[in-house]
Amino acid sequence: MSEARQTVRNAGWLAVQRGVHLLTATLFALLVPRLMGPDLFGRYSLLTSVSMWFALLSGLGAVSLMTRTVPQFAAAGDTLGVRKLVTNLLVLRTATGITTATSYFLLITLALGEPDWLPALWVAASVFSRTVANLCFSLFLGLNQAARWGLGDLMRHVLTLGGVLIGFPLAGLRGACAGFAVANVIVLAIGLSGAWRYLLWSSLDLRRSYLVPYLRTGTSFAAGNLLLALAQRSGETVVRLATGDYMQIGYYGAAYSIYLTGAHAMWQGAIAFGPLLMTLLTNGEIGQVKTWLERLLKWMFVIASLASLATLLVGADLVPLVLGAAYRPVVDCLWPLSLALFALAVSSIGRLSALTMDRSGLSATAAAVEIAMFWGLGALLAARLGAFGMALAALAGTVGYATVISWRAPGELAYSPRAALAAAGLALPFVPLALLRRSWQVNLALLAVAVVGYAGLLFWRRVVTVGEIAALRRVMQRERDVSTLPA
Repeated sequence: MSEARQTVRNAGWLAVQRGVHLLTATLFALLVPRLMGPDLFGRYSLLTSVSMWFALLSGLGAVSLMTRTVPQFAAAGDTLGVRKLVTNLLVLRTATGITTATSYFLLITLALGEPDWLPALWVAASVFSRTVANLCFSLFLGLNQAARWGLGDLMRHVLTLGGVLIGFPLAGLRGACAGFAVANVIVLAIGLSGAWRYLLWSSLDLRRSYLVPYLRTGTSFAAGNLLLALAQRSGETVVRLATGDYMQIGYYGAAYSIYLTGAHAMWQGAIAFGPLLMTLLTNGEIGQVKTWLERLLKWMFVIASLASLATLLVGADLVPLVLGAAYRPVVDCLWPLSLALFALAVSSIGRLSALTMDRSGLSATAAAVEIAMFWGLGALLAARLGAFGMALAALAGTVGYATVISWRAPGELAYSPRAALAAAGLALPFVPLALLRRSWQVNLALLAVAVVGYAGLLFWRRVVTVGEIAALRRVMQRERDVSTLPA
């Protein structure tokens, strides 16, 4: 299965990209919050987080649409169909991008009371750029080129870091937002250059009869994605409304940015397998689809376990070191968010299952439950506990999403979570090491013991096997077919 090999190789490159992304996020956390201070960083977090709502709102579910439809065109050898679809969606994206950028500007200046309209204008330009660019990079995902798709997000973060570090010393918050806008414009230019050969202007067809079937698929999944993004990107707004304290917004924004680094890695890793699962499903290989879902969930639980142990043992040392002593309250926010990674892993597999089986309503229902819990509990807890209360609400909302999407998962893709639960359970013996915490040197040594011991238990209990890793490496080297991977 050459497509399976390509999927696994792309997933490997995505993992490398996430490593670079983690380094970029670390540098951002090390430099930007300290440079701006909690108050200005809170304003910057609010401006940029709200912009993500509108970029997704105008997206018409491009990732879900491309993941489902482009593999079908590719399997049929219908290049013209792909070019026609991309051309028409690009025109629609341009129109919706202008509308949503304008709406964002009005909301941030009139409803949320941003006192300076120029930073809002710069970020509004970013909304338009991101809206169009995401379509181009989503096309690469549909073509089973997940590494090129992930590269867009990586470039955006790297360029944003550079833009903010250059812009803020020159012009304060205005300069930082201008740097954010320039980064998104550059990513847009790169995405258009890569997708240009798939554009065919003579195939422009904006008739309802042509567009509606595709838009129905895209917007159905987009509804769930939008609700999910509102939950992920509205925490700063809820804290703002509940406390009016930009410092609390800054604490929550810093903690949630760290969490999102892991959250996005999980979802990118999962959706990279979307085209492969669609191909397997089309060929009637339901068993292989279940095997891949179980394997992905297991590895996500391993990652979540390592992240939770790291937060528990060295989080209190790293946060003040990286962000500065003023951000010490961020430590309290991180532990509930690290636990949320387990629920997020279940949610990611559920979203992937719903996408594979074209169950858009399931994702939307789960997202509606999450946002109701997130906003309801967030308003209550943030008013009393500030940023920490909002982090608890984020944990509760993610658990709600995972519960609903698992409970109502398509029966055809029912998989066993046994290996994933075993992976999480094997991390528990190392939790009591937190009682031995002392200096940062001791804490770092404790983390090393936990990581090595946890890895040893995974192999000893055969939750992870040497054969599995060796087979995966051979697949990456094109020496064996992916179907030889042990379950």
